[in-house]
Amino acid sequence: MNSDQPLGTLADILIVDDEPNNLRLLSNLLKKQGYKVRAVLSGEMALSAAKSTPPDLILLDIMMPDMDGYQVCHQLKNDSETCQIPVIFVSAKDQGFDKVKAFAVGGVDYITKPFQVEEVFARMECHLKLNYLQMKLEEQNYQLQAEICQRNAAEKALKEQNEQLNREIKRRQITEIALQRANQELARSNADLEQFAGIASHDLRSPLATINGYAQLLQMCGKEQLDDKCNEFLEQILKLCNRTNLLIGELLSYARLNQVQESCQLLPSDRLVQQALEHLGMEIYQNKAQVTYDPLPEIIATESQFLQLFQNLIGNAIKYRGEESPRIHLSAVLQDNCYLFSIQDNGIGIEEQYSEHIFQIFKRLHAQDYPGTGIGLATCRKIVERHGGSIWIKSEVGQGSIFYFTVPTEQRVVERQMIEAIGHPN
Repeated sequence: MNSDQPLGTLADILIVDDEPNNLRLLSNLLKKQGYKVRAVLSGEMALSAAKSTPPDLILLDIMMPDMDGYQVCHQLKNDSETCQIPVIFVSAKDQGFDKVKAFAVGGVDYITKPFQVEEVFARMECHLKLNYLQMKLEEQNYQLQAEICQRNAAEKALKEQNEQLNREIKRRQITEIALQRANQELARSNADLEQFAGIASHDLRSPLATINGYAQLLQMCGKEQLDDKCNEFLEQILKLCNRTNLLIGELLSYARLNQVQESCQLLPSDRLVQQALEHLGMEIYQNKAQVTYDPLPEIIATESQFLQLFQNLIGNAIKYRGEESPRIHLSAVLQDNCYLFSIQDNGIGIEEQYSEHIFQIFKRLHAQDYPGTGIGLATCRKIVERHGGSIWIKSEVGQGSIFYFTVPTEQRVVERQMIEAIGHPN
């Protein structure tokens, strides 16, 4: 009866006795009770049989030639494969029987001949049950030890995770503090920048207006008195005054983009495009430009900034025209919770290596051939990124360009606002 065998199942019994008659008698008694019985005539045979197929219990005669029962039991208990098998000694009443020695070598009980059948069965069943329960207990102890080891390992892993989590929390707290300080510093820098831009705008525009005024006065009143070279200088002064005034205005506009003076709202982007086209009416007429657009979606945006965005991108497509009249087309598709806008033209195009360069402030590719300040596309990027999108260009020299930019949908805007509110509670 092994530990997986239900309690009450009849067991495998090994009988060891050098007297065939005794073997036959005891074997028949046990078989009638339904036990599986194996019988051997010597100690050597008993050791071999027990090792090859361990029985559930051994009935072992003490008095045998060559190797007596004590020696057999001693060897069984010293073998790891048979040490758990219960051994009941069998002794005749008239034989000398050392009970102390029997228990000392590992026996669990003894019976005497002639047999009392009920006693034999009772003792066998008792020790079979005890052995079964002992094995179950050992298995449970082993499982318990394994569970304890697993639990200890789990607790150790949990402790390490908690320590790692605490370190991560501290790291995030430090990062949050650093981020707050950086935001505060950025806010101060933005405020200083706007203040500087305002002062610079006023301080620069005032003398610039004076210079421009005197130059115009000279042109009107003294043109006939000046030679061609001086008149050419006056023309250059007026052009530079206008360009500087435009540069100051665009720089001030760029500096003020982060100053939220106008809230985002749901806007029809096709209306913004139409307004941009009205503002660009003269450039469109002079360049004979054709501007078309597909039905465009409603977006969550700041009206003045997105009007400036469309005006800058369309104006840029008109400015950098090729030999043909400009053809410009606007479209938008829904893609991954964002609207993907595209503005395609047939202009001069650019090399791929400059696709990032053109979005940097004051960076221009054709400064000698085309007018401009180098602020327009930098302003476009700042507007798009401020609204949670991104902007890029795909272009090929001589094949035109396509400007792409994304605008989060209304649902994405709400999700972003919720995340920001959770991350930065009041």
